Parts: sequence; C-alpha cells; structure tokens
Amino acid sequence: MIHSVPCDACAGGDFRALFKKSSPTGEVFQIVKCSCGLVQVNPQPDVEHVRSYYEGEYFKKRTDRGYADYYSQEVKSEIRRVYELNLNDLGFIEFENEILDRAIAGGLPPSSLDAGCAAGYFVEYLKDRGWDAQGIDISEQAASFGRDSLGLDIRIGDFLSCEDLSPSSYDLITLWASLEHMHSPRKVLARAHELLRPGGRMILSTCRYGWIARIRGLRWRYMNVPEHLYYFSLGGLKKMARELGLETVRSITYGSGFTTKKNAGLLYRFLKIAADPLVKFTRQGDMMAMHLRRVQD
Repeated sequence: MIHSVPCDACAGGDFRALFKKSSPTGEVFQIVKCSCGLVQVNPQPDVEHVRSYYEGEYFKKRTDRGYADYYSQEVKSEIRRVYELNLNDLGFIEFENEILDRAIAGGLPPSSLDAGCAAGYFVEYLKDRGWDAQGIDISEQAASFGRDSLGLDIRIGDFLSCEDLSPSSYDLITLWASLEHMHSPRKVLARAHELLRPGGRMILSTCRYGWIARIRGLRWRYMNVPEHLYYFSLGGLKKMARELGLETVRSITYGSGFTTKKNAGLLYRFLKIAADPLVKFTRQGDMMAMHLRRVQD
C-alpha cells in the first residue's frame, strides 16, 4: 500500500515536488522537499511493499541500486574497508578499547546491535573483536545467509516493531547505510535511544543530500526509489538526533560520486583521486557518518 505521510522531521506537510522516478518494477514515486529541508519519498509504500524490493536480485545482480554479488568475498572486503575507514575517522576505536576493558573487568562482553545488517558482515566483525554482537534485517534472504552460512545471531524483522529487543541493553547500535531505507528515521533514533544503555554509542552512515545530489538530480547515485525513502543533510540529522537525546561525538562526510570501477580510464581515476579527499576535507561528500552518544538521564 502507498500513502501520503507527514514529514518525519517536523510533522508538517509543506512539500515542494522535486522529481518523479520509476522503480525497477515500473512504479513511479515522487521525491519532495519539506519546508524544514528534509528530502523524502512521499507518498510512501508501507513496510511490506518495500520488503519485496530486497528479495530476488537485489543482493545478487548489479544494477544502479543493488550489488553484483553481495555474498562474494570481494564485496564483503569492500564493505569492510569502508566501515573500517569510518570507524577510524569517528574515533570508535578509543571507545571500543574503553568498553572492552570494562567488559573484561566485569566478566561480560559488551553488547551491540546492527540494525539493517543484511548478511551481518559488521555483526561478524564485532563478534570477532569480542563483542556479544547481534543484527536485525527485514530481508529474509540476506539475514538467513548470515545465520546459516556465517553462524551469526540475526533476527529477521523490522527494527521498529521487533519485540525481542530489551530496553537499555546495548552498548552500541549501528546503522550502516540503512537509516535512509527506514520508514521513520525519527522513530528509529528514538528506538535506538531506548535500547542503548546510558552513555551508549550509536554509529550510523547514510547518504547526504548536498550540492552533489542537487547537481546530479535524478542521476545521483543514491536516488534509488523506493528503497531510499529519506535524504538528509548533516545539520538536519544532527538536530533530529539531539532532540531525541543523542549528542554528536564526531561526524564526517565523504564520497565524491566517483565510484570504484574496474577498468576505469586514466582520467576517471585521476578525478576520483583528486575529488575524494577534497570533498571530505570541505565536508561536502555525498555520504556522511556520525558517532552519537546517548545522553545520560
């Protein structure tokens, strides 16, 4: 079912139409911008409608919105490379060292939950580093791969409605390129606050709607509908998190739009080498990552 929704950031309804774009199945969706600044798909398909887009070829066939083979070692290694860069830039290792030391003293490992974990590559990463690591994803195909092939603790379900998650029980919650897929980012951040222990941390990455997105328009690499329901600014997302009791420890932007391509020409490789550090330095990348802390009650 598809229906109009109020803005998730301000609860208003003052929208300006930006684009219309077709999904892989031929459905046409409208992208709008609220007067508060949040760009979003509206009207929106419900959770069950969107779930179908993550089955079939989404994880198996390269398109403008999927993976060549998500389950391959090559893709797994590239995903790991990116989140390790993010973790380093966000100061995660310092926090991890502190919490692992406390865990050793207390006799229990720190706990983590990766929301929108797909096959659970980050769940596996933290498990190998001594965490009690869990994941949750709505894709039965991807989650089953993580559980059956990698032996991981992954739930199949919606982060917002899953009842098998205990309040104040996690030291870390992560959302790697998943917040834009979820139906209410505000509710997601509020749920994360509820599930985190006081002082617990949240790491998230998502696409950033900035000048690169505006210039590229419908050709922007992250303008994928209806999988991507929201497109944030860094300031807007910080504000939303702050309103929900999550303070920003550190944030970065990265990504120039020049993707990693096999057999790319010399000019393309040169432009990527030059543009990637430039947009990161000027904080104009079309991706962003944030390290948040649950404010002590």
